[in-house]
Amino acid sequence: MLPSLAAATIILFMLPFMPTAGLFLRRRQALGPSPLSEGAYAPDHFARNLMIKLRARAALIAQPVLSVFESDLDHEPLMILPGPMRRAPPECATKMTYALANLDLPAALSCDKEIATEGSLQTGGNARYRALYAAGTLHINRNSTVMRWCHADTHLKVDAGCRILGRASANKTIKVDAPCRFRSMTAPIILIGPAKPRIGGALGVNPQSLTAADHVAREPVSLTAGTRLHGSVKAHGQLCVGAHSVIAGALVCEGDIVIGPGCLIEGPIIAEGDIRMAGDCEVGGPDHPATVVGENIEIAGPAVIYGAVHARSSGILTEK
Repeated sequence: MLPSLAAATIILFMLPFMPTAGLFLRRRQALGPSPLSEGAYAPDHFARNLMIKLRARAALIAQPVLSVFESDLDHEPLMILPGPMRRAPPECATKMTYALANLDLPAALSCDKEIATEGSLQTGGNARYRALYAAGTLHINRNSTVMRWCHADTHLKVDAGCRILGRASANKTIKVDAPCRFRSMTAPIILIGPAKPRIGGALGVNPQSLTAADHVAREPVSLTAGTRLHGSVKAHGQLCVGAHSVIAGALVCEGDIVIGPGCLIEGPIIAEGDIRMAGDCEVGGPDHPATVVGENIEIAGPAVIYGAVHARSSGILTEK
């Protein structure tokens, strides 16, 4: 009698959990693909999705857009602007804005919605934006803040004093003047300050002139100035690279990475701690982009990075 009563109690207790248990016991194939696709990791993911919706909405308009056209997108008010406009209507501060040509935004504007243009986009200074997209060139003027993301299909120019708190990306170049705060930047080439790519760059160094070796140490590592190494360096604690060194490989450290001025780093730079990079450095190359990843990142201009820079907490670009 007692065993039967205990069994009945256990069954009654487990009954509410049966649907969840069945979900985990099912074969993984039955669960279907993950809702987060690989495309969600692309730097222009948000911009691409927004433009698909905006272009589809504009295609539904029967008549040509000759004046400001009021519409909606995903239950949000939308303004569609015709032709080149020297000044956007003040309503763009509170309504999603889609311009069919070039667009100039006034200074000291605070926008709660996305702004996108099929031409070039020039923002005013001392402004705050939710998100920005330009099919041409995107120029963010001084002392402005972008809360979520900004993307240019060609070139992105960010003036001094700006804060880019989300993703910044461009299909060609990103040019940033210091000082500037950022979280994530991705482009074939990122120019910080008055930077110009070196002739040949890190890849132009004759490999025979470099010492071929990988360095793995379970302790801090300090490379002397002028080190020339064909290989990667992995260290615990702290990794310091002396001035004017050439590293044809990656830098990886569980702590902080400190890079002196004038260095050429061919591979990625990955730190569990912070990254501090002095001026006149170059990372990656035109034919193989690299990534700089750290908790807090400080880069002094001028500097050139082919690929991406991601600060898990915060990033700052400073003058030399």
